[in-house]
Amino acid sequence: MDAGVADSAKHTGQCLCGAVTFSAEGLNDLWYCHCRQCRAVTGHFLAVCRTERERFAVTGDISWTPHSGASETGRCASCASPLFWRRAGSPNISVMMGCLDSTAGINPVGHSFVGEKGDYYMIDDGLPQFTAMPTDGF
Repeated sequence: MDAGVADSAKHTGQCLCGAVTFSAEGLNDLWYCHCRQCRAVTGHFLAVCRTERERFAVTGDISWTPHSGASETGRCASCASPLFWRRAGSPNISVMMGCLDSTAGINPVGHSFVGEKGDYYMIDDGLPQFTAMPTDGF
């Protein structure tokens, strides 16, 4: 298994207003994405971890917004908090770390799209850096 959490670990989270709640088992592969799209969607770089869609449950109204030809962002339909990210055809869903109730046990594995990062911050944490999405990325 990749760096991350034990396969059976269960995490919960919610949007800002509480209208959307979710649970996810086996969240792993915490990545920091610095691509232009992620920075535009969140206002900064994105911290996200993934799990299989079958290990993910959500309650509440989600609004899915496409942000590329192959991916979309899930937001709370009430408060518009960005919560999830998914690629068409992928068996995985990625959860934005900031909406988790606890991030205990989830460890970062690297930075993607560092060639598109903003020039207003440095990456100096010693994690691997990739100019695009790694083949085993989120």
